[in-house]
Amino acid sequence: MEEKKSNRLGIVLGILLGLAAIAAIYFGIQHKKEVKEAAMKQAEIDSLVTVRANLETELNALNLQYSAIAMENDSLKGSLESAREAIAKKDEQLRWAQRKAANDAKSIKAEIENLENSKTELMATVDRLTKENDALKLSNIELKEQLDASEQQNTNLKGQVGDLEMANKLLEKRTSELANSAYKASAMQVDITKRNDKTTIKAGRVRKFKIGFDLVDVPEEFQGEQNLYLTITDANGVPISEGGQKVRVGSENQALVIEALESKKVNISQTQRLEFTHELSDKVKKGFLIFSIYAEKGLVGSTMFQLI
Repeated sequence: MEEKKSNRLGIVLGILLGLAAIAAIYFGIQHKKEVKEAAMKQAEIDSLVTVRANLETELNALNLQYSAIAMENDSLKGSLESAREAIAKKDEQLRWAQRKAANDAKSIKAEIENLENSKTELMATVDRLTKENDALKLSNIELKEQLDASEQQNTNLKGQVGDLEMANKLLEKRTSELANSAYKASAMQVDITKRNDKTTIKAGRVRKFKIGFDLVDVPEEFQGEQNLYLTITDANGVPISEGGQKVRVGSENQALVIEALESKKVNISQTQRLEFTHELSDKVKKGFLIFSIYAEKGLVGSTMFQLI
């Protein structure tokens, strides 16, 4: 009997402990649920407080806006009648202007037509004058170029005339020296060529001079082997090239020192055709050149040539 009571007591205690555990679990779950619900309610309350504050701010702003609009409305109501009167007055003025425009339409059209015609004529005149001005400008440019060219030619001619006068004086002097010569060079011919041996008279292209001449009726006492010399000078008597050979020619009473650019030993007979050739190492200046042939006794011939 005692053993049965003990077993029953154990069972009862086990049941009670189980119920206690279930109750503890249940109340724990309920507590967590209540805590969660409380937190959610607090969050909702906080959100609602924020919304309420925003609404209060918006209401205050709307109240201020309403007050301003109400004041503006009162002002607009007061000026509405004035605006209507002004509009009516403008309408009347517009109708009057339309009636006047209808009456003046013909005269305005005629005036516009006259203006269009005047515009067309003026445009044509402007176009014509523009073309004339362009032509005059071009003509003035051409005339100025011609004038400049003429002035340059005049300057060049003055220089050439001066050079020619000096060259003539030098040639006359040489001719006077020939007056007492026993024989003279005749038929003097100057050939001036470029590099390709083509003839030129342009100073910048000259590379070679060929001077041919005749010695005719040479007296017997002047015949025989002797030296002949070539000099080439400008109108002032200055040699065109440096490095010429200084030679003394003429008699003791009329000795002359020349600067020969070329020389050759020739056996002179009574009559012969002779030639000198001189090649340039540098360019020669344009102007008048004097070509002179000397024998040991003195000058036997001179001629002049112009380079441009």
